[in-house]
Amino acid sequence: MVVSSQTVRVNLAERGYEIAIGAGNLAVLGAFVEKRGKTTHAVVLTDDNVQPLWAMPAAESLTEKGISVDIVSITPGEPSKSVDQAAGLWQGFLELPADRKSIVVAVGGGVVG
Repeated sequence: MVVSSQTVRVNLAERGYEIAIGAGNLAVLGAFVEKRGKTTHAVVLTDDNVQPLWAMPAAESLTEKGISVDIVSITPGEPSKSVDQAAGLWQGFLELPADRKSIVVAVGGGVVG
């Protein structure tokens, strides 16, 4: 599989992050995360349209690097872009349990972003 990717840096002082945009990225997702620091837990956040296609490949790439993974899927579309949806996600993350060292891996676009 050929990976064709571009990394875009979002500069937010100490809270900046990188976004990898391209083809074949899920195969190297675990390595991408591993290069950016030690993490032991990731939440793969996706929507119900993307989840059956891409959530497991993302999770498998992360677990290959020893990262524990939970998958959370939300309803696609504008109604999910709400404070209530965000609050539900935050509560759900706590119940996983995710903590301040957990990372969120957004797989998909639209409401997931």
